[in-house]
Amino acid sequence: MSNKHGDVYAASSVDNALRTLVYLRGHQHARVTDISDHLGVARSTAHRLLTTLRGHGFVEQEPGGRRYRLGPVLLGLTRGAVDEPTLVQVAHSHLVQLRDAAAETANLLVLDGPDSRFADGVEGPHPLRVGTRTGDRVPAYATAGGKALLSELSPEAARTRYRRGLTRLTPATLPDLDALAADLVTARARGYALNIDESVTGVHGVGVPVRDRFGTCLAAVTVSAPSIRLDVNRAAELAPLLQQTAARIGAEL
Repeated sequence: MSNKHGDVYAASSVDNALRTLVYLRGHQHARVTDISDHLGVARSTAHRLLTTLRGHGFVEQEPGGRRYRLGPVLLGLTRGAVDEPTLVQVAHSHLVQLRDAAAETANLLVLDGPDSRFADGVEGPHPLRVGTRTGDRVPAYATAGGKALLSELSPEAARTRYRRGLTRLTPATLPDLDALAADLVTARARGYALNIDESVTGVHGVGVPVRDRFGTCLAAVTVSAPSIRLDVNRAAELAPLLQQTAARIGAEL
């Protein structure tokens, strides 16, 4: 038997959420008080609503400010998504160039629920190298590309993907959600994410997000190599090369 009071409350919440998004579409940005006045609800209710929408990427808070604007998820829907075959087709030649420049295996990853999925890859030239894993899924928190993708989400949206916590793949895998949140803050600040023995012992990776011309994150590019050739210093040296590759892919999409 349905709960009529709960049904009415849910319908009201959905109505307020839709009205908020329409309001932001017409006003570009708004404060909590603007939304509460528009909806005719308390400021605390408006704040909870905006927090929920932000957690799912439908709105975002302007950097350093209190105003809200439409978020990357909604903007990506309205602009039309790039299908994965097109993404792979566009990115492949750039992965080849990245492989040649870095002399290591290059990969393209996409976010698939709680996992990062290897959409394409090009193997490095060394006899001892990391193989491509096209089609494989690995928890996003345990790969450089996955963490680059998670770093583009709001902290709330990243956490909601792992309500049951993190499963350790190696002794170096991040132990819990607080460690993941801290790692993602670091990744955002320096512009690239690292995987140091976190999915496979002896394999390291560095990854950056790929954004389209509108700033929406669609994928990540990575370089992976045996740990003896890819330490944190080498990863920092490769980061600009990865960022240039990601920018070229994004501009072509």
